[in-house]
Amino acid sequence: MKRISLTIIALVWLGAPAAAVKTETWMHAAEEDFAKGTLENLSLRSDGVLTLAPANRELFDSSTAALWALAEDSRGNIYAGGGGPGARSAKVFRIRPDGSAETVAELEGLQVQALAISAKDEVFAATAPDGKVYRISPGAEPAEFYDPDTKYIWALAVAPDGALYVSTGEKGEIHRVRPDGSGEVFFRTGETHVRSLVLDGKGNLIAGTDPGGLIFRITPAGEGFVLYQSAKREVTALTVAEDGTIYAAAVGAKKKAAPAPTLTPTVTPVRQQPSTGPTLAPQTPGSAGGTQTTRRLITAIPGLRAGVSGGSELIEIEPDGYPHVVWSDKEAIVYSLALDDQGRPVFGTGNKGRIYRLEERPLFTMLLDLPPTQVTALLACREGGLFAATSNIGKVYRIGPGLAAEGNYVSEVLDAEQFSYWGRLRFRGEANGGSIELAARSGNLDRPQQNWSPWRAVRLESDGGRVEAPPARFLQYRVTLKRSAAGGSPEIAEVEAAYLNKNVAPEVKKIA
Repeated sequence: MKRISLTIIALVWLGAPAAAVKTETWMHAAEEDFAKGTLENLSLRSDGVLTLAPANRELFDSSTAALWALAEDSRGNIYAGGGGPGARSAKVFRIRPDGSAETVAELEGLQVQALAISAKDEVFAATAPDGKVYRISPGAEPAEFYDPDTKYIWALAVAPDGALYVSTGEKGEIHRVRPDGSGEVFFRTGETHVRSLVLDGKGNLIAGTDPGGLIFRITPAGEGFVLYQSAKREVTALTVAEDGTIYAAAVGAKKKAAPAPTLTPTVTPVRQQPSTGPTLAPQTPGSAGGTQTTRRLITAIPGLRAGVSGGSELIEIEPDGYPHVVWSDKEAIVYSLALDDQGRPVFGTGNKGRIYRLEERPLFTMLLDLPPTQVTALLACREGGLFAATSNIGKVYRIGPGLAAEGNYVSEVLDAEQFSYWGRLRFRGEANGGSIELAARSGNLDRPQQNWSPWRAVRLESDGGRVEAPPARFLQYRVTLKRSAAGGSPEIAEVEAAYLNKNVAPEVKKIA
């Protein structure tokens, strides 16, 4: 009897029609969807919109581990300061408007931490360790200009009257230096480090500190007022808009004991001595800057995330003093900050080398993803666009002012989980006078490096077309945006790919 019943069950399964299958889709419409893919010359907005990225190119390779500061003189020369572990000297480089470059100073120290330029095109460079300020005058040899008698100098700023302000560590002091090189302590913050410094349009100093995460406004008379106390530990970068709005980047979780700034790479002692040397951590550009300190000299510049917890936030302080956080991230560390041609804050981060731009709140855009791991300085260019300096490799990039001519987005590998047929690849977006192209490829390996089908263009009919790739288990799509003749960018807000699993009858492989 048991044998007969088993036979009947088997016949029922074998004779059953295949289960019905239905068309499935993959939908990419949010920032987190597109972030899983690869962007080349494309920017990704926080609401999930893809656009062309600013035009960008490598302008200069310093052959040093890191560049911490950028500044521009009246003739359009760009100066970059840096150095790194194992360097024999701290260096200042000059990049001419024609793109040629030279080393203009090799100074005593490990690296140049900050730069500033006077109205006379004198270049001031601050070095580490045993911080000193050097002056590089046109046609003259570099010379020591001022010694604040402190280990750390984080930022420099030149006032309209020619005074040079120097922000320091250990005692959290700001020094004021006259054009003849004489100077003294101008303001004491009560903090350990003054990590960033910039002048506003009224001649006030705006200063950011560590470990309290304070933002000060200091009048020309030396009267200080705390504008904001950040929930983060270290104010790494500052910039001021024409209307007086202040933007500040703050990083790191606060700790009970804070002998040095939080941006601390993994460190290794290089010589036997009392604990005195600085860590080489990134600095903000020109007017706002700094690296940070620890008690040993580093022998490598690894990713800095290991030394920082708590992520970053970008703070906006309105002209009337009202502060609010306009951007935050649990992992990214903001090292540099500047304003673009339209007055929008642009900020450089680590440890993925990304540059972001703040749009109308609450939107922001991931503009670029540069190959080096930290974007340590940003500088607005007089001719439009920006310059970016990087660390973990010390390079300078030219960004903008226009858009890239063409950009590509390649999706993550999409897994249909079994052999499937491909349907339509559809998009939602606007060409805006440019063009949008789609392509797809397929394969049966979960990685597409080789032995997949070649890319095949999708013949577009209005908002999409049929995928021409052969049936398989895995699929990738590619979106190509091309700039309009007027310089505008197409936009992609959504991509949908349809597929149909092969209709296969059930199989009875075993009967217990």
